[in-house]
Amino acid sequence: MGNLDNYIPFFLIPFMAWGVRHYLISKSDYSTLKKTTLSIGILAYFITEMGRSFYRPYIYANDINDWVVADTIGNSLGTVTAIFMVLTMSGRGTRWDWRLVAMVVVGLIGYELLGITSDHPIDRNDVLATLVFGSISAFIYARILDRHGSSGNSNKAVAD
Repeated sequence: MGNLDNYIPFFLIPFMAWGVRHYLISKSDYSTLKKTTLSIGILAYFITEMGRSFYRPYIYANDINDWVVADTIGNSLGTVTAIFMVLTMSGRGTRWDWRLVAMVVVGLIGYELLGITSDHPIDRNDVLATLVFGSISAFIYARILDRHGSSGNSNKAVAD
């Protein structure tokens, strides 16, 4: 556990959360919907980095079969992170949000498919993880919209 590089993402988390929160408050756009999507995005980022920094190396070092969880952690929870952070910054609780979700998923799959142009083969498990967790994220977002209303702007923040 001596590698400091494993800890750098964790030092960034509070700064990312504070920066996004501060930006949204300055734009008078820190609604209950945005608080919820930011919380999910930051939590997913934290779990993704825990998996990359500690879980994956442990699984590989001990030759444990975890049914490709360690291999796909970046594409699974990383997809959740990307979707909810994009929704935090750009989402409005409208139809446009569903296009954003689709664009993130298609973009992540497109990035994975860029392996065709290099020596790296396409990892079908990563593509599948992106599709599955993109779908799970869409379901979670639909539930959030059901709970907070389609506009999500019922609790605008007026102060930080």
